[in-house]
Amino acid sequence: MADKVSNQALLEVGIAAMKSVGKQMEKIPTSSRAMKYQLGNGETVRVRTCNDHVLVVLADSTEDTATLNIEGTDYLLIVMPEVPRVAGPVIAYFVPTSIAVSAVRQAHTDWLNSKPSTKGNNRTWNIWFDDGPPGCSGFAARWAKYRLPQTASPFSAGYAENNVPARTTRQLGVVIAEARKAIAEAAGVEIEAVKISVELD
Repeated sequence: MADKVSNQALLEVGIAAMKSVGKQMEKIPTSSRAMKYQLGNGETVRVRTCNDHVLVVLADSTEDTATLNIEGTDYLLIVMPEVPRVAGPVIAYFVPTSIAVSAVRQAHTDWLNSKPSTKGNNRTWNIWFDDGPPGCSGFAARWAKYRLPQTASPFSAGYAENNVPARTTRQLGVVIAEARKAIAEAAGVEIEAVKISVELD
């Protein structure tokens, strides 16, 4: 697979981005890998880091009312590199969990209604911020109002350069092909349904 920006780097930049808008977060101890935090007003936040512009959500069953692994806090902080898998500017969305859960459920329903080629047992309910399957994509625009006003870079947060992968020297086409395959497998769809758009200045 292509290189990634470490989850820890994305997490730290997300925390810094929240602090820059006056939202200090304190870690909540958990017995799992879940990254949960509390704001000064007592509201809770779950942080999800994504190297690709896809929020991967797992359901505990295939039922419409399945519990999703983004539930259980007041907000969801989604942190991702501006360019997928590349160290540099980072994008963060601070979304009410109720909004995120509703969107994921609707997107999954829309996807099923499109009669996708799938083997069933679909418990990975993803949404794409850029291009993706019909009904499941375009969340960069849909959630624009939830995007934190400042983008940051892991390098500006005091990270040693060797802690965050630099730009890969691999051919971009190979990186994109591998990312499409991984996303298709995670979503349970054909690779042709996965489209990735990269804007290079």
